[in-house]
Amino acid sequence: MEILLAAGIGIGLSAVAGLRAYVPLALVGIFGLLGLFGLSGLFSQVDGWVIVGVLVFLAIVEGGLDKVKALDSTLDYVQTPVRVLAGALLFAAAVGLGLGAAAIPWLIAGGVVAGAVSILKAILRPSSKTPAPGVSASFLSGLEDLLALVGGVLAVFVPLVPLLLVAFLLFFFYRIRKRRGRKYGGLRILGD
Repeated sequence: MEILLAAGIGIGLSAVAGLRAYVPLALVGIFGLLGLFGLSGLFSQVDGWVIVGVLVFLAIVEGGLDKVKALDSTLDYVQTPVRVLAGALLFAAAVGLGLGAAAIPWLIAGGVVAGAVSILKAILRPSSKTPAPGVSASFLSGLEDLLALVGGVLAVFVPLVPLLLVAFLLFFFYRIRKRRGRKYGGLRILGD
């Protein structure tokens, strides 16, 4: 039963890492330093607030760059390998393993979950280059930030709920993209 709980936490953290790579890493580091999350294996190296501070700084930079109109689409594709790595590390940390041979299936599972979320987000999120009737790119980026923060906290305490939140966000992106496509359907010149 304990492994199922750990796998649920790993899935939730990996799903959130597919949205923002550094937010769940920083949260796990903070929870570990406060004694709320057992840092074993790979994350046992996080023994000081300096590393957590660097992760928080990187999370702020990632969120800030995502709000820049010219970079948001490109950043999703560039950050995908980082998000896959973060998801893999978080899943292995949730299960309590390091980088040994026993952790390989868990690393792969975490990487697959984070990679799938990151790729779906890059494909489904409406581009800021197209007109945004009703929903701006900054709003969507802020929603991702909020979901990453809330989902990272919930993943530790209520496993699998962040996966549902991420699925809802991806569905929301799909609906916005579909609605924009319908608006300009048949008038290709207006959609470009």
